[in-house]
Amino acid sequence: MPAHVCTVTGFPRLGLVLRKLLTYAGGSLVATGCSALALALFYGVLHLSPGFSSVLAWLAGAVPNYWLNRAWTWQRRDRPDVRREVVPYVVIVLLTLALSALCTHVADSWLRAHGTSAAARVGLVDVVFVAVFVVMSLLRFVLLDRLFSRLPGQEKVSA
Repeated sequence: MPAHVCTVTGFPRLGLVLRKLLTYAGGSLVATGCSALALALFYGVLHLSPGFSSVLAWLAGAVPNYWLNRAWTWQRRDRPDVRREVVPYVVIVLLTLALSALCTHVADSWLRAHGTSAAARVGLVDVVFVAVFVVMSLLRFVLLDRLFSRLPGQEKVSA
């Protein structure tokens, strides 16, 4: 049994899970900041549609999120396997993108229908975007941990 797995329960050791979760949170925090700033720029300053702004903001966070968490959280520095690593990652984050675009569109429509000022609407749509991003980040952590843990070379990672 690998050193990072408890011999009694078969689950990963708490120290390893906590380290992964904290480094993932760090990478996700950087990505969330990039996305939130991009959304404020595209939606609030450039007045692009909320859905298109969400797509651009998602891209502004997804790219650094992948590379930061791949290196920091799962300590992968080799060349990524497109089929076994990149494609599943893209599928996972595209689901996040779709949910984010839907939620920001719904929030914007509801706020417009209720006569919310433009400044308040930008702030509230950004809050919705970040809330979706945070919830989906937790789900992505679980899914990506399973993805990266099944790739060759991960048994060498220790707590």
